[in-house]
Amino acid sequence: MPPPRTLPRLDTSASLDPRPRLAAFGSFALIGVSLIACSPRGGGPPTTSAVFPQPVPVVRVAEGELVDGLGNPLLLRGIAFGNRVWQDDPLPDEHHGEIDFQRVADLGMNSVRFYLGYQTFEDDLKPGEYKPEGFAWLDQNVAWARAHDVYVVLNMHVPPGGYQSLGEGRALWSDVAAQKRFIDLWRAIAARYRGDPVIAGYDLLNEPAPPEDRAQWKDLAERTITAIRAVDPEHAIFVERVNAVGGDWREDRDRNLLLVGDPNVVYEFHFYKPLHFTHQGAPWIEFIAKEQRYPDPGQVGVEWFHLTREAGTETSPKLPVGDSNWTFYQGMPYRVEDPRLVVGNVVLVAGDNFGKAYFDDLIVEELDLEGRVAREILRVDLAKKAGWFFWTKDGSGARTEEPAGHDDDGSLAVAGTRSQATVAADVLRFPVRAGAVYRASGWMKGEQIPDGATCQIRLDFSSSAVPVHPLDRAYLAQELDAYVAFGEAHRVPLYLGEFGTIRESFEKDRGGERWVADMLDLLAERRVSFAYHDYHEEWFGLFFGEGMLPSPHNANDQLMAVLADRLARPAPEPSAAEAETADAAPEPVAPAPGAAERGANEAAPSAAAPAISSAAPAGSSMAPPVTPTR
Repeated sequence: MPPPRTLPRLDTSASLDPRPRLAAFGSFALIGVSLIACSPRGGGPPTTSAVFPQPVPVVRVAEGELVDGLGNPLLLRGIAFGNRVWQDDPLPDEHHGEIDFQRVADLGMNSVRFYLGYQTFEDDLKPGEYKPEGFAWLDQNVAWARAHDVYVVLNMHVPPGGYQSLGEGRALWSDVAAQKRFIDLWRAIAARYRGDPVIAGYDLLNEPAPPEDRAQWKDLAERTITAIRAVDPEHAIFVERVNAVGGDWREDRDRNLLLVGDPNVVYEFHFYKPLHFTHQGAPWIEFIAKEQRYPDPGQVGVEWFHLTREAGTETSPKLPVGDSNWTFYQGMPYRVEDPRLVVGNVVLVAGDNFGKAYFDDLIVEELDLEGRVAREILRVDLAKKAGWFFWTKDGSGARTEEPAGHDDDGSLAVAGTRSQATVAADVLRFPVRAGAVYRASGWMKGEQIPDGATCQIRLDFSSSAVPVHPLDRAYLAQELDAYVAFGEAHRVPLYLGEFGTIRESFEKDRGGERWVADMLDLLAERRVSFAYHDYHEEWFGLFFGEGMLPSPHNANDQLMAVLADRLARPAPEPSAAEAETADAAPEPVAPAPGAAERGANEAAPSAAAPAISSAAPAGSSMAPPVTPTR
């Protein structure tokens, strides 16, 4: 994995605690603000270009580093204020108050990523007519942040044209008027806060998801930056990676990060890996699993887009034509002889099936060379349906959850497919080794299965473009370092704008606090700025409770404890030892020879790009992830 970022040891009073900084240069910034044209707080901000008599001391990028107004390297360690953007609340007074900025500072944090929805500032029926009450609310929050020495990163979470994170909001990309509103709003915000040392920067758009290509986001970002620079040449601007393109969630070699022309830019990514752990039970992701644990030595830690299907047990038995009762079908054994094969997965196949195929009670085994069972790898009761992803080449058919199964109260079924179709679960992937023999078996029944249909329980075997770890800290480090490598290669600062794990992950010793602790340690070792998601909301919040302000009575105490513990420590000096973080973990499985040269884009198809690559014959067993936040 790439080496950690190497920065000189910093005076923690200059790099971690904003109090001395803001007091030291705040007066100079206010002088700078007074010299430019600006309307009084509470009114609509000016949108005309300003004349800048002198640079103002604000957070910016200098020589590839994020620095404060005095030029000292700055490490942002913060949390997100979600501000009820998912509820379209234009003035979310019940989300937080002034005391919450103090609580952020008391935790050892120095910044807040502050979510904005355009409805706070303008109505769709009156585009471009800015609401005084919206800007007054934002002014109040900036004043609270200033009073408690906390930086604010302003993030446009819901832009004109629509919320992006679930692959929606396409009007932003097709509607010229929506793009103009987006750019004009940012220009207005930047004109208002030019020279304000509390503002750490302008985070242009949360999780952009252009429908056609990454160039759409680059173009819109560049035009927005140009508009901002006309009124604010000094503040840092945050540009996020592309979250998805046209519903395709795979990541390219640069993990969908892209460079823009302005040198005063911080490059942002989000991190919720593995998704089945951090989002377990999330109702807005159809195929997400439940009751996951971290660390889990029994699970494979590798992202789906790194895997290329190479072989499978297509000769395993299939359902007969017509109707059939529940029957146990023993799979065809497969001996791994190709050293490239490092990951196995059980797959339910129901291709070209106008009828209905039922599946239940799966068993995956490793056999000895005489065909005897050496060990049981998986036993899966399909009455537990969470975590399974349905894919078809042409989009036809559906997966259903049935109220009855083989000898129990549930099973999975697939019906109405007109092309290749599979159902698979990321959480059931397992490591395989050369020379071993594997078999997948289980129960099936059929209704009106047509001639030519392929309905079977299949094992798939894949190569990987990266080393395959167990689900542990080494896996997190490898994935994090893939983003850090972009910053290293281009000598630009990075910002982890969102990372976090869902409320359920802290229950029943599932390991939410262990995941957060490992992430905070890894970020500190690499000196990456970050914001934890989220301060106050029902699913990910440090504080829970709708319709009420945060209080210690509705806090996630486990999360509070690990944040307080880790953030009380100064960021450590990186060392060569970090390059060997995997030493304490089980040895990863090496990637297949030539896998890196093939590239990550030879992954299995996503739901929005269903064509099967030549490297993945006979269907896919790899599910594309859905973006985590709502």
